[in-house]
Amino acid sequence: MLISLGEIRQSSEIAALIFASEPKLLSFLFGGDTECLSYLEKACKQPYGQFSANSHHIVKLADKSTAAFSERAIAGICATWYANMAVEFQQGTLSSFRSFLTTEQIIHLLAYKDALDDCFAPPKQHQLCLGHISVATGYRKMGVASSLIEHAASVAAELSKTELILDAEALNTNAVDCYLKAGFKVTQQSTFAATQQLFSRMTLLI
Repeated sequence: MLISLGEIRQSSEIAALIFASEPKLLSFLFGGDTECLSYLEKACKQPYGQFSANSHHIVKLADKSTAAFSERAIAGICATWYANMAVEFQQGTLSSFRSFLTTEQIIHLLAYKDALDDCFAPPKQHQLCLGHISVATGYRKMGVASSLIEHAASVAAELSKTELILDAEALNTNAVDCYLKAGFKVTQQSTFAATQQLFSRMTLLI
């Protein structure tokens, strides 16, 4: 497997995988499936921000017949966030909201900001948060998610972080089981009332 940072030219694939990482919540936040995907595809093309292609780690698998890595197929993605992200990251996220969302969409997001903050507590200084973890159809049960977790652990070590954290929907038992197998433990559960989803905060000491 080859893990690298995403590139703007891969925006369409990365946007689709971001949406697949949590479609119910993202669709609610951005006003529907079509509206959400439209926003993500535009935001992915920006150089900075939470949804930028450049902010995601991507996995590619070697073709069994040639042992070469495909230029197109992305097997999986994840993003990593930590306390005090760079100013460019924060400004890029806000800029994408202002540029690609309607006034109504922005008002809707702001209405749920406090609820989101309560449900998804930001990482502390010693933590690295994994988000948008998504494995493409056809590449599941091939160790892609485990490779992303291992890669995130190495990124965390380079940043002198001692814990990995992530939030998984409790009903997504395949994902939860994968994280438990990797050594994560459920440390808290919170409900996002607007979508009636229960999320487990999971932590891994590294």
